[in-house]
Amino acid sequence: MLYYIHGYMSDPTSTKGTLFKKTLNAIAIKYRDCEPENLVITDCLKRIKKEIENDKNAILIGSSLGGFLSAKTALENPNVQKIILLNPAIIPPSVDITKIQDMPQSILSEMQDIRLFEEKMDTDVIILAGTRDNVVPSDWILEFARAQQATIRFLDDDHSFTLNMNQLPDIITSILHKNIKK
Repeated sequence: MLYYIHGYMSDPTSTKGTLFKKTLNAIAIKYRDCEPENLVITDCLKRIKKEIENDKNAILIGSSLGGFLSAKTALENPNVQKIILLNPAIIPPSVDITKIQDMPQSILSEMQDIRLFEEKMDTDVIILAGTRDNVVPSDWILEFARAQQATIRFLDDDHSFTLNMNQLPDIITSILHKNIKK
């Protein structure tokens, strides 16, 4: 089954959530019931795990914060077969999170997980990265991709994939049909 995990300022009924449900039959997971600034990462991960626990072949599509949540879920759950990350907000251990202004420090500290850079996930990792992303630095994505031996596809686009939004389902479908080795 295919699941979509939205970003920080988004929700399951966002443009991507609705598009992926309609075109890919993806289940958009609601991982929080609070305002974004009040979320607790461990609670979000528990909700995602509960949603996918009976699916032995889960495939996660995660956007931004949802990319981090997807990666963390894949690291801890062997039933995740593949993750497709859209400009994933995965913070390398070397980054000083006190300099990041747009999110509460309590959330950022939970997002900075060294295991994502030191432990190889037992899943396929594919990253779609916008070359004009002004939210997630490209060096974060590259460092994570190197650590996980991920496949990266660069698109000339912004953080939300505004220019390629309608092409995302076809791009994801082509990724799903490729046989990428673990």
